[in-house]
Amino acid sequence: MVTTLQKPESLTRALKIRDQIQKLQMELEQLGARSTPEVILPELHDPRNGRIDAQKVADFMGIPLKPLSEGLGLNYKAVHRNSSASGFQAALQPVKRSLEILQELFGAKETIRIWLNTPHPELNGATSLDTILDGKAFAVSRLLGNAHQGVPL
Repeated sequence: MVTTLQKPESLTRALKIRDQIQKLQMELEQLGARSTPEVILPELHDPRNGRIDAQKVADFMGIPLKPLSEGLGLNYKAVHRNSSASGFQAALQPVKRSLEILQELFGAKETIRIWLNTPHPELNGATSLDTILDGKAFAVSRLLGNAHQGVPL
């Protein structure tokens, strides 16, 4: 779970463990034991072309396609016609990355939706969902990425 009120000693311990993991991963890589790549949340992709599908992302988040499209600066009618068009991928990527991290942390879609709708102090009290729909999906992606990597907030 992502929290901003970690005690300094627990944050120090978390950073130490992440450092150890990184060293072990480098050691494994030197031994030629690379990890198998995996796709997190493949259900958010169009199976015909493999690209992120805006409609599937909106459904996963429990919101209509129109506010997601508009929040990402995309033309709703164009997204509605072809929700996995190549031109939409750059806008969808930070949202998908945020959902991937949340999936790793929480697992359950319901818990992810709760987190998205909970005000966050690092977002000036706004929810992550509101931040995404306000055109700042990268801010949520960065917040989660930093927390996932153990970077202090």
